[in-house]
Amino acid sequence: MSRPVLLMLLSRHPHAESSGRASMIRQRIAQAKLKFEPRMIVFGAPAGDDRDAGLAFLPLASPVSIGLNALRHAGLPLQTWLYHSAAARREVARLAAESGAAAVYIDMLRLAPLAADVRGPALIVDYDDLLSERYAQAVGKDYEVMGFLARRVGPLAGFARALARPLLRAESARCARYERDMLGRADLVLFTSPREADLMRGRGAEVMAAPPLIAARRDTPAPGERLIFLGNMRYAENVVMLRALADAVRALDAAGAMPNDAVIEAVGEHAPDLPAAFDARRFRFLGRVDDLATLAGAGVFLAPVTGGSGVKLKVLDGMALGCPVVGTEKAREGLAARANRDLLVAADPEDVLRAALALRFRPALKQMLARRGRAYLERAHAPAIGETVADAMLAAAARAKARQETL
Repeated sequence: MSRPVLLMLLSRHPHAESSGRASMIRQRIAQAKLKFEPRMIVFGAPAGDDRDAGLAFLPLASPVSIGLNALRHAGLPLQTWLYHSAAARREVARLAAESGAAAVYIDMLRLAPLAADVRGPALIVDYDDLLSERYAQAVGKDYEVMGFLARRVGPLAGFARALARPLLRAESARCARYERDMLGRADLVLFTSPREADLMRGRGAEVMAAPPLIAARRDTPAPGERLIFLGNMRYAENVVMLRALADAVRALDAAGAMPNDAVIEAVGEHAPDLPAAFDARRFRFLGRVDDLATLAGAGVFLAPVTGGSGVKLKVLDGMALGCPVVGTEKAREGLAARANRDLLVAADPEDVLRAALALRFRPALKQMLARRGRAYLERAHAPAIGETVADAMLAAAARAKARQETL
């Protein structure tokens, strides 16, 4: 028997980008394949190589469409303006009808207006996290408004930076309204964070926590003495964290508390000019690592998170690699991990660095934290949980079909 079709609207190329969100999209695709025949539409440019196989592409909104969106959809989140056009919306509706889709999966709320003309299939919306909360927290901070989108919509990114504070405040209110509105229209809503899923339950749609799933590596070496910061440094929040670590290094250096041999290794994609902004004695930029297995047991992973919302993949990656993790309380937010049991929690980035330095030469404690971190992953983020997510999506499609049959 053939599987039902799931039309997946994706906000980025799942195979050509190395962001945390792209990795989550890859997981959703794998989960969809357990129960559905996925048909995938990416909004953006193709890679132009074999990574485009199995994907269809629609362009981002043109400058004219963005201007019209600002007038016609002023109450919707700004990010929706970058994707929405009448032509793309018509094409989504046509593809949904042509494929006989049982459900439409929407990757993040920014794409939801593109499914406005789809009638019949279940609507599955992956919120990722609550953008309203993220923007509200960022008001008044040194925050890169456009984040990962800055490279894709350069001219608008400059405008957004110039008006950061009022824009963030207004965008938080727009997102909050739209988050509530979609709960009344969707059949299933997914969150990466169990905490945020709990906040939104009972407001309409079925709400489910669908956290990042990651397999813990077995037989990793005993944790070493390196200090590792892992993250895509083209993503603004990671740069903010790295700058906070630089401030912490200067403070500890001034206090004589920074050992001469202590170097923070920054692992991940970064802009070519970024390393020059940091002390070369204390920061080593390794660039993107194609296989994270090379970091198994490398040392202590740092997660000096001060803003944002949702689940921080750098925490899970450190645990999966058999390394102890030291982070702020914000780094633990969205996880069920126990503070000072599964990872060490410190008050701020300076205390994160102090704790990591103190941990470097305590092999027994590092091994215990690594073991507990692995056990947490196996409880809460095991790949087998993907079957439960796929079942929930299939159940949403069945409810939509039953609803249509009774009309």
